[in-house]
Amino acid sequence: MKYLLVLALCLTASLAFDKLVNPNASPEAQRLYQTLIDNYGKFVLSGQTTFHYDDFVNQIHEVPMVRGFDMQNYSPHNPWYNWQPADDGTVDSAINWYHTTTKGQGIVTFFWHWFSPFGGQLRTSTFYTNYTDFDVSKAVVANTAEYNATMRDIDAIAVQLKKLQASKIPVLWRPLHEAGGKWFWWGAKGSASALSLYRIMFDRITGYHNINNLIWVWSTPEADWYPGNLRVDLLGYDSYPGSYNYDCLQNMYNQLNKIVQGQKMIAMTENGPIPEMENCLRQGVKWGLFMSWSDLVFSQNSVDHIKAIYANPVVKTLTHLLETPTEASAGRRKPAGDLSLLTSYNYM
Repeated sequence: MKYLLVLALCLTASLAFDKLVNPNASPEAQRLYQTLIDNYGKFVLSGQTTFHYDDFVNQIHEVPMVRGFDMQNYSPHNPWYNWQPADDGTVDSAINWYHTTTKGQGIVTFFWHWFSPFGGQLRTSTFYTNYTDFDVSKAVVANTAEYNATMRDIDAIAVQLKKLQASKIPVLWRPLHEAGGKWFWWGAKGSASALSLYRIMFDRITGYHNINNLIWVWSTPEADWYPGNLRVDLLGYDSYPGSYNYDCLQNMYNQLNKIVQGQKMIAMTENGPIPEMENCLRQGVKWGLFMSWSDLVFSQNSVDHIKAIYANPVVKTLTHLLETPTEASAGRRKPAGDLSLLTSYNYM
């Protein structure tokens, strides 16, 4: 049985995926993409949002390989900062974590809880449809007030993405997430407006700003909301099946794989419970990575389950960065040394 599993995983390596959708992708982005391909179907990359990342390392004594950051506060119309953008240090933290802490071995992903370009009330989370009257269907029509404000916001985020590019950091870039749920303003008017907004953003960032360090990630599971294989590098799913439900979600994986016609890798771009990843691989459910969301990693998984997941050799971590030479040679996964080296930044 073990031989058959190994054979199946090895055969996975021969699968061919599309090239990056940006023909001018940076060498760093290309290397990261190749890393994802090399691991796909054989290993699963561990991930945790920057919210509670430090808590996770301190409590579990394992170091997730992928760290998720949010562009939220860089939104120009920020309701929590009197309608002004706020540099909360997130981008600098991502740069420091990548270069200083992980020595380039970590993987940075950014999503964007985009406060609506205008509308809403102070001290409300205006990325939610219920907290803004901003109309995305007007935002995709050139020369409207909504369009101009939208372009202003994209240009503001481009400034931050350029910092990451200048630092030679490849980024898994996941904008407009969960659009099909319609609970965020970018999905509130249906798929046509959301897809138009995605195309506008893609063209603005790659064509106008010449930002080439991004791997473009889309995460909503509906086929009619998919931007197409020419603009997406990786398809994700944000998984919240309920606390302690460690199912592999094979039907959802198959649905996503059908959407991309097997030409893109599939990832669990957010999750509450962490599936039993070795079992998933055995079933042909090849989640390329998982990304535990905030403190749900603790409230929706048992500690024993988390430790078992991270101890499994099919799950890749950065814990080895803190192992002593003796521990490393023994193949141990327990970190040693000063954990604060990996917890120097607290995102608020």
